[in-house]
Amino acid sequence: MMNPESFNQRLIQRFGAFQPEVISIDKPRAAVLVPLVLSPEPSVLLTVRASHLNSHPGQVSFPGGMFELEDASLIDTALRETFEEIALPKHQISVVGQLSTAFSKDGVQVYPIVGTLPHAENSKANPDEIAEIFSVPWSYFVTQPPELQKIDRHGISFEIPHYYYEGRHIWGLTAMILLELINLVEDTQWPVPDFSKATRPGETP
Repeated sequence: MMNPESFNQRLIQRFGAFQPEVISIDKPRAAVLVPLVLSPEPSVLLTVRASHLNSHPGQVSFPGGMFELEDASLIDTALRETFEEIALPKHQISVVGQLSTAFSKDGVQVYPIVGTLPHAENSKANPDEIAEIFSVPWSYFVTQPPELQKIDRHGISFEIPHYYYEGRHIWGLTAMILLELINLVEDTQWPVPDFSKATRPGETP
């Protein structure tokens, strides 16, 4: 089992030297939290979106949502949405860094915020938005190679990773965000999209 303190220190060290590709164009903005639970072993906290939602129903995702004028920053957006969706208060979350801006299928700019928390025992799914909360050990992502699917979207070609964990399908933007984090922390070289080169965000040829 990976040592939680060593994992946390590695995160802090890697983000201290990391320069994400941050995009800011005239498109809607959203932020997600990548919650990393440190105890009893490092793991990634994920959600399954409620089946009645219009957007991505039933899909595995990170907690998050659209930026609102009341938010002081995109970090505030990610923390606010996390509390609304899974009841984790912001004082329990330590933000360690930001990953590169991504585009959703519809061209929304998504800003991934990475945060750690000692445990997630008090998490609770908001049934209006979330069907389920589950966690995946970090060691799974370290040892399990993703399945890669080539796609043309946003005016660029890239590969979408797919993971399968205990009957759950982790793919799409969620998996792409995870893959950049895995590369950063584990010194791997999995292909991740360079959305800064996108010429037609939200468009599929």
